[in-house]
Amino acid sequence: MGKRRAAAPSAVFINCPFDPSYRKIFDAIVFTVCALGFEPQCALGRDDGSEERLTKILELIDRCSFGIHDLSFMKLDPGTRLPRHNMPFELGLFLGIKFAANNQAKKSCLILDRDQWRYRKSLSDLSGRDIRAHGGSRKRAIAAVRNWLVTESNLEDAPGAAFLERQYMRFRRRQPELCANANRDITELQFGEYRSMVVAWLKLDA
Repeated sequence: MGKRRAAAPSAVFINCPFDPSYRKIFDAIVFTVCALGFEPQCALGRDDGSEERLTKILELIDRCSFGIHDLSFMKLDPGTRLPRHNMPFELGLFLGIKFAANNQAKKSCLILDRDQWRYRKSLSDLSGRDIRAHGGSRKRAIAAVRNWLVTESNLEDAPGAAFLERQYMRFRRRQPELCANANRDITELQFGEYRSMVVAWLKLDA
């Protein structure tokens, strides 16, 4: 990776499940990050077949001052009967870079899970850290992301969580029309397309 550069102050690395059953929370998190004036980043934002996946993730983490890590899919896969470790692995990479590089020491992360203390049964090394529980609720996920980003970035004029949720629901109601106008299928939107659509709507209609 070469010499590490300082992280971009507005970039937020999102380490969350890409499973369709999680999509409503993922979309709400991305919207909240954008609505607060930050730039969401995740592995879905790059699709270079020549790039090794771990290198891509490390470079994304490197350039982000903030990280959101949802451990709620840390469970047995019903098909393979094996646990899914991608999210805790990427959280470990984020924490490793934070503590290993002097110019990355100010990184901050939000750790989410379905239940607040569930992680103790399989990831006890995280004990002592505050983990926010969203309980599978979009509303609680929005509040957790909003409150963390506002606190860690010292935002003084940010809207409240209830306002952000209402704003998000307004966007969701407009999204089918926005997709139709752009000749896109809402179920096939790529991460970058969704992010750009959110940012454009916030500038013009929010």
